[in-house]
Amino acid sequence: MAALALCLYACKKGSSNKSSASIVGRWYQNKLTINQQTISTGATASATYPAMDFDTTYYWQFNNDNTAFVSSGATIFTVTGKSSPLNGNGQPLGGKAYYRWYKVSGSLLILQLGFIPTCYNCSQPGPDTVKIIQLDANTLVLHENVDTSSVYKVTADSYYTRAR
Repeated sequence: MAALALCLYACKKGSSNKSSASIVGRWYQNKLTINQQTISTGATASATYPAMDFDTTYYWQFNNDNTAFVSSGATIFTVTGKSSPLNGNGQPLGGKAYYRWYKVSGSLLILQLGFIPTCYNCSQPGPDTVKIIQLDANTLVLHENVDTSSVYKVTADSYYTRAR
């Protein structure tokens, strides 16, 4: 999920209404905050990208049948800046990740990626879990641990507005 979307989170506690029904619909991204800590030194860095950095290709779509997909535009956001890499054919990267199912459980959004095995006996990856910081009629804020390696700890707070 993080690889395609690099999206998600933070701020104030949201409403206690975190049912799957309330998340159904399209949510356009309007802000992204990335925080990084270097494990060995404790050094920290952060970057915030405002609404003007996102167009209508950055969104989540949550469906009534509990399927979902996330769409990401061609820009990749990091703590050190943004870039728009091209694929081998010279076309901008970006795309969609499809989820076979999702559910909201308390303050957690749990998503199971739609996995197409490319080898015999490949196992399906487990579900992704993202923390819901705020969910109300107009605002969705998600918090994700993007990288928890031995080198960096990276989190992302993604902000969304419900489509009208």
